[in-house]
Amino acid sequence: MHELYTFILGELRGSWRFRWYALLVAWVVAIAGAYVVLTMPDEYRVQSRVQVDTESMLQPLLRDLAVSQDLGTRVELLTNTLLSRDNLERIALESDLMVGARTEYEEQQVLDGLRNRININVPGRRSNVYNISYTSSDPQRSRQVVQSVLDIMMEQALGMQRTDSAAASDFLERQVEEYENRLRAAEQRLAEFKRENVGLLPEQGGRDYYQRLRAMEERLDEMESELRTVDNRRTALRQQIQQMEAGEAVQEVNNPRLQAMEEQLRESRNRLDELLLRYTDSHPDVLAMQDRIERQEAERDRLEAAPAATTSGDIGSNPVYQELQIRLNDQNSEAAALQTRIEDQERRIGNLRSQVDEITDVETRFADLTRDYNVTRERYQMLLGRLSTAQLSIEADASGNQVRFRLLDPPVAPAAASGPPRQMFLMALLPISLGVGGGFAFFLHQLRPVFQNRRLLGEITGRPVLGSVSLVMTRNQKRMKFGAVAVFGAAVLSLVAVIAVGVMFADLGADQLQTAVRRLGL
Repeated sequence: MHELYTFILGELRGSWRFRWYALLVAWVVAIAGAYVVLTMPDEYRVQSRVQVDTESMLQPLLRDLAVSQDLGTRVELLTNTLLSRDNLERIALESDLMVGARTEYEEQQVLDGLRNRININVPGRRSNVYNISYTSSDPQRSRQVVQSVLDIMMEQALGMQRTDSAAASDFLERQVEEYENRLRAAEQRLAEFKRENVGLLPEQGGRDYYQRLRAMEERLDEMESELRTVDNRRTALRQQIQQMEAGEAVQEVNNPRLQAMEEQLRESRNRLDELLLRYTDSHPDVLAMQDRIERQEAERDRLEAAPAATTSGDIGSNPVYQELQIRLNDQNSEAAALQTRIEDQERRIGNLRSQVDEITDVETRFADLTRDYNVTRERYQMLLGRLSTAQLSIEADASGNQVRFRLLDPPVAPAAASGPPRQMFLMALLPISLGVGGGFAFFLHQLRPVFQNRRLLGEITGRPVLGSVSLVMTRNQKRMKFGAVAVFGAAVLSLVAVIAVGVMFADLGADQLQTAVRRLGL
């Protein structure tokens, strides 16, 4: 540690020999630096604040009716792309910054400088106030640049949604038109197919081929069952007629009219039960059915009270025999009709079975056409809904209430310069000039070194040092040395004083110096 201290002290002593050179260099650096600082052009900073309000009363009202976009994110993205080349060129042209640019390189330099000088302070999540500032040597130009940035920001923010919504609407309109043409073509194909395959379509039978065949077979079974029932009735009637025609003994025969009345009465009672399930006892239909039942019961009682019919010798005039003949004829007619219907049903079933390949092929093609038509129609209806939503969104954007700009601080050309910070630069000149001067003295010491003590001389020469002779100064020499140190100190203090005065009157000195420079044409 002592050796390091001794080494540093020796280097300082060696540099002290060139203190006047160091002082001269310090003065030169201070004067040159002061000239540069004082001749710096004035800087005028223009700042503007704008509030972007993305909260709109239309948003809750248009929920689920129109497209709701994240306007805050869109505005933030806009500010990130605000300083694009196109926008910078527009700002430069509006501010007359391109007047002195002759080449592409110079234009690029102007745009780069413009991008670096424009400052856009993006607010946080809780704040929506944007600060836009620009600094230049011309106050009017600074104001114009900030005003151009504000204009571009408002124009792009207001037109951003309209452009996106209009593009979406145009796309949806083209898609709707295309799917409308597809839907019409599908309808024409489906209608043409129906005309060409009349009688073979599933919709004409209400079901597909196998369901239609099964239903026709079930209906055939029902008709055959009805025919068997009618045959049984015919057999019973023939037996009764044969018994009456035999006439072997007088016997009572059931009155057919009484049996018919019993059946009618049973049907009326069933109908009354159905009406009572739906209506009250005082309903007109219920009352009418009760009257009808009473009349039928009275007619049944009258028929029951009549004497039973018996067979007699003149069977042709017997009313019971005549009634049985009438009923037998009715049953024969019904059996013939059922037989005809059964034959027609069997023929239709045969035709249907013979067309199994053709019908199944028609059903498959019809299913394909119907599926394509349904898909196209659903897509068409969905696109119509989306188009309506897009048009409503465009109308909401056109109302101008989605994004609102409030200019809190408009850009105003400042009367006084805001920079550069000459006082700070001048204060920094003192340590810089002294440091440069000290460095120059140390450099000269390295060029012309001296031995500071006997030990260092012995280490470098490799020879023993027997002794040393100290310098003994006279009183005049000491007085002269002290005076030189005082003069050096006064020179250093004068440098400090000059810099301090420059700091105090930096603006005034800058105006005077710049005026003088302009007069001299430098």
